[in-house]
This record gives sequence, C-alpha cells and structure tokens, in this order.
Amino acid sequence: MAISRFLGCALAASTLAGCAEPDPNIETRYGAYEGEAYPNRRPKIVIPEGGMGVVSDSRSDTISLLSLATGERFGVHPVGRDPVTIDGPHHVALDAPGNALYVALSYPVVAGSIGPHVSHGSSTMYGYVQKLALDDMRVLGQVRVEPNPGDIVISEDGSRVVVSHYDLTRVLANPGDVEAARSSLAVIDAGQVLPSGSAQPVFIPVCMMAHGVALSRPDGARAYVACYGEDSLAIVDLTDPGAEVVRVPVGPSPSMPDPSYGPYAAVMSPDQKTIAVSNTVSKDVRFFDVASGTFREPESTLRMLGAPYFVAWTPDARRIYVPTQSPDAITLFDVADGNDEIAYRDLTGECDKPHIVDFDGGDGLFLVCEGDQMKIPGNVLRLDPETLETRSNTTVGLYPDAFVRVAAEAQ
Repeated sequence: MAISRFLGCALAASTLAGCAEPDPNIETRYGAYEGEAYPNRRPKIVIPEGGMGVVSDSRSDTISLLSLATGERFGVHPVGRDPVTIDGPHHVALDAPGNALYVALSYPVVAGSIGPHVSHGSSTMYGYVQKLALDDMRVLGQVRVEPNPGDIVISEDGSRVVVSHYDLTRVLANPGDVEAARSSLAVIDAGQVLPSGSAQPVFIPVCMMAHGVALSRPDGARAYVACYGEDSLAIVDLTDPGAEVVRVPVGPSPSMPDPSYGPYAAVMSPDQKTIAVSNTVSKDVRFFDVASGTFREPESTLRMLGAPYFVAWTPDARRIYVPTQSPDAITLFDVADGNDEIAYRDLTGECDKPHIVDFDGGDGLFLVCEGDQMKIPGNVLRLDPETLETRSNTTVGLYPDAFVRVAAEAQ
C-alpha cells in the first residue's frame, strides 16, 4: 500500500492536493566549545592572618585547616583516590616554596585492629603519595609506594620526598628472614610527581617496621629512621641507594621483631646536633648525637609514665615538649641542664591519645589528639607554651595524626 500511494503521488504531483512534500533535511553546525571540559570548582583557600595548620584526618579521608592565631577550624577538604574506600591520609609534608602539600595514603585495615597504627601496618594494599595544591587541595600528581606508608617528610630544599613503611604484614610473612622482613624507604623526586607518568621512587631496604623519619638539612641527603621492629635508629645515605644502611641500637638489649624499646618517632633538633627518638614500648625518649653517631649516656634519657610519640623542640634546642599516651599527658623538659621537668599537664578527658606536638617558638603550641581512632573525632589543642594550659580546643576528623604549618605568605 505504501508503494502504490507513493507512485500515485508521483504521477499526479501537480494536481493531487493530498500528497505533501517530504520534510527537508536540516543540518545544524555548532561552534567549537571554548570552555574547560572538567572545570575546577574547588573553592580557593584563603590562609588567615597568622597562617594555618594542616591536619590529616586519616579515618575521615579529609584534611582539616586551622587558624594558627585562634585554633579555629575554618576548612575541611576531602582527599584520596577512592570515594568509597578509606584511603587513610596518614601524615603530611609541606613544600612551601612549591605551594604544595604531600600526603601519604595508607589504606588501613579498619575491622578488628588495635594498638598504635597496627591497623595500617597490617594492610596489603599498595600505598600512594599525592601532591596537592595549597590553594585548593586539587591533585597535582601522585605516585605509588609500598603497603603501609608510615611517616612522610620532605627535604628543606624541596627536592626529595621520603616515605617510610610501617609494614607489619611483611614481618609476619617472613618469619626468621630479616632481610625479607625489612621494609623500604621510598625516595621520591618531588619534581617528577605528575598527574600521570610519575617517575618511580627509589626503594631502599631499611629495617623492620620503619616509621619516624628525620632528614639532614638542607638537601635531605641523609635520613635517620626509627626502626620499631629492630630497636634501632637507621642511618641511610639517600644519595647512594646501594650504600650500607647503618643501624644503631637504641639501647643495650635490642630485640626483634618484638621490640624491647619500640622506637616510633625521630625528631631532629633545630641545630641538627641531636635526634630525639621516642620509644613507645620502653616508654622513654633517647637522644642520638649526630656528630658521634651514638646515643648519649643513659642519664640523658627521659623516662616517661606513658608511651611518648612525636616531640617538639624549642628553636634554641634547649627544651623539648613530649606528648604521651596512657596516661594522656604532655611534659616540658629542659634538656640542656639536667633534664629538669619544667611543666606537666595531665590531659585525661581532654586529649585522647596525644600523637604529635608542634611548636614554632612563638605563641602557638599545638597538640594533635587521635580520639578513639574509629568513631569519636579527634581534636587539636592550642596550649600556652609555658604553662601548658589550654587556649583553644578544636574538633577535627576521625583519627588525626599530623600537623604542619603554612605561613600566610605562602599564597
């Protein structure tokens, strides 16, 4: 029927009014799109007068921003690679001249974990380091590291990013084989952390369950690493990956892999002469003399009631602030003259699990409190540097474990 109707219309096109003209072909031409395909709509970060503190919230997958002048939390920014999985942003490092922040993603094992960082020490997922822009926390680049990244630090000149690996899984998988059980330092060329095609880190085997790292200044040519699983401080030449790693026992009776001392954090003094090593098992802080390559005499050791974590030096290297857990407290010592206790503050009920203290020599002393690590958010205390009294108490995300300062001039 359709064919006969078509033929009829064709024969009587001039006289048959019921045959309509076919619809004309319509061609639409569009101009080239001149906008950005994936526009960046992140709000710009305005650093408040006096600067800001950056805190990693490892179980919230966020970065909290605090005013150094007031302690107030004025910004929260999501970080990570996976919007569903807990990426575990664990510790941060600041490249102020490069206007960038580096964060280590640890992918913690959340269920059934107990103890200081045992959860992220038990992961089997590869970690990542992300480079974030300071003005809005957008991702500038990333590079894969090994499972269970621990501490992350950057050389003073901004050329090297160094990541330790607190890898309990590696230890348990290699009983009796010390070399296989040792985790590596990842040494990253900061200039080659790119959105894609980043240069692979150089991995240097160091020790079992390496965590806190201190770098020589300004170029970070040498790393001092707290080796939890070997009761030692490792000294690593980062300019020569093949050089022998020197491991100095922190005490007279080291044990592995179940430590007698448990060195967890290493913090270098401002004059680069001394490294404070916090031992969470023996509950003490021991002092390593950089020039001699040895630990100082036992009488210089600070014996604590609780497990010490990341300390802070005063700029003149004469005093040291020590945060401890169980009991939760902070103590100020004069380490230049006889280790006298200057001030002590019991923080029970106000700071659950003090983790890291930060001091710039001015009016701001900040203490990061982990919280219960799972459900109750942590907080950051701003304390009086002399009396240790609280000036502000700010709630942040779940399981905060880092603090770095950004000067207002950084923008």
